[in-house]
Amino acid sequence: MSAPPRRFGGIGALFFIASLGAIAYYVQQQEIPAERDLVRASATVVAEEKPQEEHVDALPWRDRLDLTAATLVPLGAAAPAPGDPAGGDADAPAIDPASSRMVQELGDGHRILYTIDPVLQDTALQIFRGREVPYAGAVILDVRDNAVLAFAGHSSMDAQVDPLEILTTAWAPAASTFKLVTAAALLKNKRANGKTKECFSGGLHGLTDEMLTDNPARDTRCESLSSAIAHSHNIVMAKLALKHLDSQALLDAAKSVGFERDIPFELPIERSPAHIPAEPRERAKVAAGFWHVDMSPIHGALMASVFARGGVYQPPHLVAQVLGPDGSDRTPQLPDIERTLPKEAARAVGSMMVGTTTEGTARKSFKDNSGVPYINGVKVAGKTGSLTGKKAPALNYNWFVGYAPAENPEIAFAVLLANEPKWRIKAHYAARRLVQVYFERRDAIREHSSARLTSDGRVMLPQSEAKAAPVVAQAAPTPSADPSQGSSEPATETLPPPPKPAPSRDDDLPPVPGPVAKGTNPLPSQG
Repeated sequence: MSAPPRRFGGIGALFFIASLGAIAYYVQQQEIPAERDLVRASATVVAEEKPQEEHVDALPWRDRLDLTAATLVPLGAAAPAPGDPAGGDADAPAIDPASSRMVQELGDGHRILYTIDPVLQDTALQIFRGREVPYAGAVILDVRDNAVLAFAGHSSMDAQVDPLEILTTAWAPAASTFKLVTAAALLKNKRANGKTKECFSGGLHGLTDEMLTDNPARDTRCESLSSAIAHSHNIVMAKLALKHLDSQALLDAAKSVGFERDIPFELPIERSPAHIPAEPRERAKVAAGFWHVDMSPIHGALMASVFARGGVYQPPHLVAQVLGPDGSDRTPQLPDIERTLPKEAARAVGSMMVGTTTEGTARKSFKDNSGVPYINGVKVAGKTGSLTGKKAPALNYNWFVGYAPAENPEIAFAVLLANEPKWRIKAHYAARRLVQVYFERRDAIREHSSARLTSDGRVMLPQSEAKAAPVVAQAAPTPSADPSQGSSEPATETLPPPPKPAPSRDDDLPPVPGPVAKGTNPLPSQG
């Protein structure tokens, strides 16, 4: 099987790329004045590849990873021979994704077991296809070690657009998700806390130089930092940044969650740029989610994991195991962890993110009109972000990043949609559906993560774990203050029972997974 195309192509893709030059001037569907028509460095061009290092020869399988070449292998069964993905039996029953793992067989005998849960993967793709989203990406991480549970890219506007590029390139502006970085910088530098208030006048979504100037006679409304995160108040975030953060403080916080740094991964990830202006007012607008900051979906999930893990940064990984042709284990070591944010700051930002789903910009995807949660017993921490392009095809770039459960995180995630003006879903809706599916099959996901390839070609659960008592979750390890001293032992906690499904009130949609009904009304716009 040939490798998938590595760059965008086709007429639809030209529109897709052309729109990026304009979308940086729009936040929360707010048009930016012509005088703000600043030149931006393109974030859609992948950086020049670095020369291969000498040790690459020790990993001859690495450059041949291809999820499109992976096959579903039932637990306890052997993978089909290379070149025979159907197993040679056209009448064989369909493989159940719920009890299978994804395995790639290389022609030279290497076998690669992926960390992806097939049900979560299929669910994301079903949502994107059923709701006819032009471009979309979803990434879900297991925060115990940032193993990738879902890695779903989708394009219906141009079939030549490689779904992998949608997931790994910084093609979309970070928009209001960057408010999390600003909040982290304020808390890290002890310049504010969740109750810190800023007074203002005018609207909460537009942003002008006049609005950034304090005027006690005019500024009669005040909102807290916590409220600004939950409701995505641009003016509050901008004024707090203007008063308390210089360029270096904001850039340091951005780097702490993965911006402006290379992210180690089995597949190339484009570095997410964060161009922080020196001019105070322009910097304040960037801090609120305007301009100059772009991000990939895989990076969005990684950023969310830093807050979920209490300030601990660990690059994600997609490969669970590699066996060589001789049966030897060639699985690479997990990426190193490091503390990049103080635990108190990370936890405080996470608490603010809960307000997004309980009362803020994503509340209608997480609660019905009576205030009853769609996911019983689970609080979700999240942040929305939205930018709308000016030029054809005028796509709306819509984010939702977060983690769940908020009190004892198990997964971190990012969903990015590029919608047309007549959109059918927003990112927080798709994310909530994926979180629901995770909790419906959480125990199976945890158990199946222990599956391993065997020398006789099968995918097996360790007998000791198959017969063991209930699965337990390990909290993410927290490094000591001195990274050279290693990390503390992870705490072990018994998982609470899975939440009971809420009654069906959700736009008359069938439960996920399953075909998504067409012709339903879209969710109200959240901004």
